[in-house]
Amino acid sequence: MKTGNKKRAAVLAGLVGIAGLIGSGIASAVPQPDAATGKYCVITLKKLQPGEATSKVTSRRCGDDPAAFARARSAETALAFLHEHDNMGGRWQMYAGDDGPCDASGYGIDWVGAIMHHKTSSILTNNWCNSLTLFQNSYRDPSAGWASISKPGELAPGWNSLPQFNDRTASFNIYRR
Repeated sequence: MKTGNKKRAAVLAGLVGIAGLIGSGIASAVPQPDAATGKYCVITLKKLQPGEATSKVTSRRCGDDPAAFARARSAETALAFLHEHDNMGGRWQMYAGDDGPCDASGYGIDWVGAIMHHKTSSILTNNWCNSLTLFQNSYRDPSAGWASISKPGELAPGWNSLPQFNDRTASFNIYRR
């Protein structure tokens, strides 16, 4: 077989393999954490189970129409809104609980995505999510810095600014204290 034919055969075999994976659902199951883009995002998560550190992302929807995504606040179990600017301004990203409100086990977010990475300046939480641990690195790695904020007993606390952690959040844990 000529070299050109061998290359074509190898490429064809690779494409057939990829098509088989897509058809089987294996390739499509690979998470695409920041595939959706827009000024406003709604990310739905599964609650942490014993022994887990990361919440599974069940959906991610983004767009540029704030009205459409503002309606998501009442349609889903809103856990947290990360805002780009102080006083809940600018772009925002909402995290919703697929398994209901916060409890002591809470939710673990490995990466806030490109839209909010090191851009979060204010946070509003809801559904008994009254405690957060913010991390400067992804995967909740405390080596570059972290901050813990809490308002125990509050259903919907907010932090209009994050003076000690402004524009530093890359990942976080959210839970009820």
